[in-house]
Amino acid sequence: MSTPHTASAFMLSLLGRQHQLLGARFFERYASDWLVWEPGPWRPARSILTSNTEATQLPNAAQPARPVGEDALCFELKQVENAVMAVGRGSENHIVINDLTVSREQFALEFSNKAWKVRSRGTPLSVDGAPVNEEGVALKNASVILVGDVRLTFYTPEGFPRRLEQEGTK
Repeated sequence: MSTPHTASAFMLSLLGRQHQLLGARFFERYASDWLVWEPGPWRPARSILTSNTEATQLPNAAQPARPVGEDALCFELKQVENAVMAVGRGSENHIVINDLTVSREQFALEFSNKAWKVRSRGTPLSVDGAPVNEEGVALKNASVILVGDVRLTFYTPEGFPRRLEQEGTK
């Protein structure tokens, strides 16, 4: 299996402004699927060493919440056949979710047959409210992945414009 490089990350507000400026050309430039880290509680590790070694914290434990804000972090998922992308808190992952309620090796995103699938790496997570195991679950537009206190939303190239348009109306 081939493994792509680390996913590019952009703030949703920046992508929303680019969408307004570029119009239809935006999707020529960014004809990708997207994984959006939604605003919410946030427990960042204080260093890469802490991120790679500290025990995973239980969700909803008494911890300070993320600073108030509405911006989200968007990871561009390029459609490369047989791609496997590791997602977790550890710095060796293709997509790093720096939150102590996320496992160092939380899940894998796999792209094959023109579709993304989420597979657990032995740690709890759910897609659209259903638990995910090693067999995996296929993602569809607006699928919600919950890991710890973190909510991620998956968008197809066809579905992402609606999210950007919603961003523009705020």
